[in-house]
Amino acid sequence: MTEKSMSLLLLEVYPNKAFYKKNDEVIIHVTVKNENGIYMNEKMVIKVFKHHKLIREDVRIESFDHGITKLTINLIAPDSPIQGYGVEVMIGDSKITTAFDVLNSWFERPRYGFLSDFYKADENDGKDISSMLKLHINVVQFYDWMYKHEDLIPKEPYYFDLLERELSQKAISSKIKGCRNAGMKTLAYGAIYAASKTFYEEHKEWALYTNDGRPQNLGNWFYIMNIAQACPWRGHIIGEFKKALDVMGFDGIHMDTYGFPKIAYSNLNNVRKIEHLNEQFEGLIEDTKEALATNSDEPCITFNSVSNWAIEEIGKSVQDAVYIEVWDPQETYYHLYQLVSRAKEISHKQVILAAYFKPYGDKDSSTSQQCHNGFLLTSATIFASGGFHFALGEDDGVLYDPYYVTYQKLDPHSVIELQNYYDFIVRYGNLLFNLDSRDNSMTHTDGGNSEYDFQCDGITFSAYPRAGSVWTLLKEQKGYKTIQLINYAGIESDIWNEGKESQPTIIENIKIQALIDEEVLGIYMASPDDNLGHTTKFDYETEMTDRGMTVIFNVNKLSVWNLIYIEVMD
Repeated sequence: MTEKSMSLLLLEVYPNKAFYKKNDEVIIHVTVKNENGIYMNEKMVIKVFKHHKLIREDVRIESFDHGITKLTINLIAPDSPIQGYGVEVMIGDSKITTAFDVLNSWFERPRYGFLSDFYKADENDGKDISSMLKLHINVVQFYDWMYKHEDLIPKEPYYFDLLERELSQKAISSKIKGCRNAGMKTLAYGAIYAASKTFYEEHKEWALYTNDGRPQNLGNWFYIMNIAQACPWRGHIIGEFKKALDVMGFDGIHMDTYGFPKIAYSNLNNVRKIEHLNEQFEGLIEDTKEALATNSDEPCITFNSVSNWAIEEIGKSVQDAVYIEVWDPQETYYHLYQLVSRAKEISHKQVILAAYFKPYGDKDSSTSQQCHNGFLLTSATIFASGGFHFALGEDDGVLYDPYYVTYQKLDPHSVIELQNYYDFIVRYGNLLFNLDSRDNSMTHTDGGNSEYDFQCDGITFSAYPRAGSVWTLLKEQKGYKTIQLINYAGIESDIWNEGKESQPTIIENIKIQALIDEEVLGIYMASPDDNLGHTTKFDYETEMTDRGMTVIFNVNKLSVWNLIYIEVMD
C-alpha cells in the first residue's frame, strides 16, 4: 500500500520471504523513485506494528539520486510464532506499507499459488516468483509439470507433456530453487488415478469401470485407475510421488481428483467388485505421507476435495490443509462461507478454496473492471470467512478454469489492490484465521439476538452474506471479539463467480452497539480499502440496558471490507 510524495514516490515494499520462523532475519525490500531530478537526503522512518501496537521504530538518513533507488531494511523476526506484523515506511511525506508473519510452518497460513509455465524461455525467469512474493504466497502448486500422469519424471532435458507442450527440466528446477529461496514450499501436481490410454491398455486389470463394464475415463485422455490398497496402482503412483521429491526436489504433492467417479467397479484378478472411492482417500493420503516422510522431515500434502465431496473422510486425514475446488451448485457467497466453516469444524485445519473466477476467461461478457469488482468481493468473502482464496500465481496471473496453463494476466490496478488485500490478511492473520475462534454471527445479532445491533439509514444488515446488505460476521477468541463488515450494498446478485458492474455502494456512519461483558481495553478498526490497512482507534460511549452495560461507537466509512476488533481483558 502506498501514498505519493511531491518529491519521492515509494514504488513498492515487500519482504524477502513469504513467511519467517521466530528469530529469522527479516529483509524488507524498498524501491524509491526520485522525481525531483536533484540529489536528496531524506529521513526514513520504519515502524513495525503488532495489530495496533507499535513494537519497533527506527530512523535513518538515506541519499537519493535522480531515478530509482533500492534499499533494504533488516529486522529480526520476533520470538512469537503464529503472528502477523505490519511494516510502515515513511520517507519525507511519502508512505508505504507491507506485512510479514512468523509461523511454525506454511500450513498455519496457507497462502496458495500456482506455476504452470515451464518452457525454455522460463529457465532464467524469476518474475513469476517475485510477483507471488509480493502477495506473500507461501505454498506453490507446480501444475502439469510432469512427463505423463503415470510416469512423472521426465527422461530428457526437454520433453513433451500429454498435451504436446514442450517443457524444460531446467525451468522446473530453477523455479523450485527460486521458490525455496523465497521461503515458499513447492507442491508437485499429481493426479491420484489418471493414466494415459497406453498405460491403461497395458494394465487393464488396474483400472476402474462403469457399472456396464466400460473403462472410466476423461474424454479418452485420462483413464481412471483403481486406488484401492489391494491394487498395484496404489503403490505405483505413490512411488511416482516419491520420485517427485527425491529426483526433482519438490517439498510435497498436491493430490488431485476429478470429483468422479464416486463409485466404480474394479476387475482386479478378474474379480468384479464395487469400489467406494471416498472410503479409500484417507488411507491413500496416509500411505503417501508415510512414503514421502522417508526422505523429508516435513513432506507437504494437499488433496483436492472437488465440490466438497468426501470432506468427512478427507478432512480427518493427515493432509496439511483442507483444499476444496469450488463448483456449482456451490454458487453463492453464503456457500463459500459454509464451505470454509464446515471444513474447519471437521478438520480443525486451515481451508483453501480453489475458486476459479470464470469472468476472466470471458472478456466479451465482462470488462476488466467488472472482473476485478467481482473477484475482490469473492476474495473478501473467503478471507472474512477464515479461508484462503486460491486463484493467483504465475506472473500476476489469475485462474478462470481448472487448466491452469490458460491463466489470464491481471491489469496493474488489480495487482496493486490485491497486494493490499494480501498485506492485510498477513498483518491481521491472527484475528482472521484463528482455528480456535468461535463464530457468533447467527447467535448474537439479527432476529431475536440482541447482543450486537447495527444501524445506518437506508442500509440492511444480515447475519449471513446476501446481496443488497452488509454482512455482520461476528467471532470471538481469547482476548478479542471481532466484527467484520462485508459490503454487498448495491450488489444485485449473490452469485460469487460473476463480474459486478460496480464495487459496493460506500456506506457512511454505521452505528454499532455491543453488549460486552468483559472489561474493554480498546476498540479498533482496519480495512484493506482505506488508510493503508493501518489501525484506527475508536472513541466509544457506554449505555446501560436491561441486559447490561453496552458500548456504542460509529464506523465512518465502509467500502468493501472492515475488520473491527474489541480487545478485552482475558
